[in-house]
Amino acid sequence: MRTAIVLGMMTLAVLTAASSGRADQPADQPAVKWDVAAARHLLSRTSFASPPEEAARLAAMPLARAVDELLQRASQAQPPARPEWVREVWVNTNRRWSDMSAEEYLIVLRRTGVRTNYEINDLRAWWVEQMVRTEAPLREQMTLFWHGHFTSATSKVLSLPQAFYQQNATWRKHALGNFREFIEAVTLDPCMLIYLDMEESDKSHPNENYARELLELFTLGVGNYTEKDILALARVLTGWTLDAPPGSVYAPRTTDPTRARSVLRDGLIPKFLPERHDDSEVTFLGRTGKFTLQQVLDIIVEHPACGRHLASRLIDYFGASDPDGALRERMAKAFRDSKYQIMPMLRELFTAPEFYAESARGGQIKSPVRLLVGAIRDLRLQGKITPAVAQLTVPMGQELFNPPNVKGWPGGKSWISASTLALRMRLGEVLVEGQELTGTEPLGRLRLTVLSRDPAQAAATTKRLLQIDAERREQQQQGGLGVRFVPERFADVKLAASPEKLVDELLQRMIVTRIRTTTRDAIVAACREVPEAQRIPLAARLILAAPEYQME
Repeated sequence: MRTAIVLGMMTLAVLTAASSGRADQPADQPAVKWDVAAARHLLSRTSFASPPEEAARLAAMPLARAVDELLQRASQAQPPARPEWVREVWVNTNRRWSDMSAEEYLIVLRRTGVRTNYEINDLRAWWVEQMVRTEAPLREQMTLFWHGHFTSATSKVLSLPQAFYQQNATWRKHALGNFREFIEAVTLDPCMLIYLDMEESDKSHPNENYARELLELFTLGVGNYTEKDILALARVLTGWTLDAPPGSVYAPRTTDPTRARSVLRDGLIPKFLPERHDDSEVTFLGRTGKFTLQQVLDIIVEHPACGRHLASRLIDYFGASDPDGALRERMAKAFRDSKYQIMPMLRELFTAPEFYAESARGGQIKSPVRLLVGAIRDLRLQGKITPAVAQLTVPMGQELFNPPNVKGWPGGKSWISASTLALRMRLGEVLVEGQELTGTEPLGRLRLTVLSRDPAQAAATTKRLLQIDAERREQQQQGGLGVRFVPERFADVKLAASPEKLVDELLQRMIVTRIRTTTRDAIVAACREVPEAQRIPLAARLILAAPEYQME
């Protein structure tokens, strides 16, 4: 316990200071020193974990060839098998028909809520499973990057796990491809159409939300467009909605047209309605005409600011040191020269001196998802990822498919607070000892007393809703953590005879940053105080709590 407290105090001090101003330090620009340490730095940033054996293999080849291998593996990987609950044709089970009573519809909502709660939790576990088990981790890392760049959130896009699966598959498909094709897929993505209110935008009331974020956050950045450009873009983007697949047969029931869109929606297929589209002439980013969606997207990617904005976001995410913007300009040029391809930008980034500069190493706080996935890979845990494992990132501040706002997660020091640090410190305890963090949720604001004037009807409805809530809790508890720590799989048990040799071996394998003597000595001392059989699990827990492990 004393060792854990000491490591915790060290972690807070190191994490609070380590990322301060590192990006502003002058970056030395010599040729890259490509060795095992540099290869481990590359793997840590691109692949969630940095096995020494893989680093040695990459370091034995030229840098450009090593980077190309990572990029090719990521771009050529086959998409993962989809979750079993994903449907070929989505059906809106939240539909409220005009002939439904309030009691009947409450039951419909609750049943749908139980199912969708299960599906979105399963989707998070499914994605973490891909990140942990994939042989092309850079592709999942890029999918995670785009997930925080082109944001949508379950807090607004309700009851649509199917749409979030489709979005995740789309982001993965385009993760290293052509950005012009990507932003068209983003614009017509069902989650995005709903999240940024383009689904109901028409010529009488053009909604500016998506147009604004497309320019400000997704492509150009502040200062490279005007308010008039936003309005012009919003007008061009009117007329899109979501509908059932062509040829669908509709139920012979009526729906009150004043109901919310979530209970009226028939499908998740983007559909253009010419009668709702504003086809008037507009001036957008200095060009005038009657533009189509495709034409305005062409104008956006051709703008010089587009490549620079994307380069800045990638540099920030992967933690290169670029104080004078030289790397950004080279990446933007690679973007333009390749006709808006993403992979050449990454090749420029991962072969750049700025990426391997001393000021770029060891100064980035791992995001909760990167911390969790890296820990599972480093610990070599057995078993399938369950929702209980995937949900560990939530109290640490990063809930997959539910970023805090359209800007995504701010990252950096925002990952660290009194509450999030406490859980980061406990992550090794949870994963190594299998101690699941449990909790229950209340039934919610049902206001059952006003459901019916008939007490018997109200009692029956209450009973059914409580049963549904019990089903939801049972779903959450099924499977537990699922993963299991096996000491023999993690380390050579013979090393446990010597605390010094054990700790040195594990530190060298799991940590890519400079290891402080105080960290090493504290873990060695703790291992000396326990029986030999307990040393491997204890060392694993304490290393995950060390400040060096929290950084990359």
